[in-house]
Amino acid sequence: MPTALYYLHHPFAPEPNNPPRFCAANVIVCDDKVLLEHRKDNFQWGIVSGSLHNDENFPACAIRRTEQETGIRLKETQLRELHMFDDPGRIVSYLEGNIYRVIHFAYYTELFAIPETKCGEESLELRWVPFSQLGNYSITRTHQDILEEYCRQKKIECTMHADVYRK
Repeated sequence: MPTALYYLHHPFAPEPNNPPRFCAANVIVCDDKVLLEHRKDNFQWGIVSGSLHNDENFPACAIRRTEQETGIRLKETQLRELHMFDDPGRIVSYLEGNIYRVIHFAYYTELFAIPETKCGEESLELRWVPFSQLGNYSITRTHQDILEEYCRQKKIECTMHADVYRK
C-alpha cells in the first residue's frame, strides 16, 4: 500500500495542513539515459529528490539525496541548475495525515560514464532509462514536470503518461 500520494493540479488533491516542504531534485543523465528510482512510498518511478534539512542549502540537499538514493557521490560543481518548481498545485499527502505543498529546486547532473549504483532504503530499484522510453513508466506526478523541463531545455523528445489534470 502506498504511504504517499503525489498530486499535480488534481481537482481532488487535499488542502495542505502543514507549511510548504522545500526539496531538491536531481535529474541524473548519462548516454542519453536518465536514472530513475522505483519509489517505495508510491510504487511509481521518479528522480532523486528529497526534503531540505534546516542546516543545508539546496545543492547540499541534492548531493546528500543523490548519495542516499543511488550511492553516487557528487561534487557541487557537477550540479547544474534546472528550474524552481513552486506551483501551488504540487501536493504530497502522506498516509499519517500530513499534507504539504511541495517546492522543488531542481538540478541536473550529466555524467560521462554510467557509474555503479546502490539502491537506497526508500527505493525498490534503480534503472537507467532512455528518454524515448519514459512513456513506458508511471512517473511520480511531481517529477513529470521536472523531467519535461530538462527535456525541453536540452531539446530531447520525451513523452510521459498524459495527466488530464495538468494546466
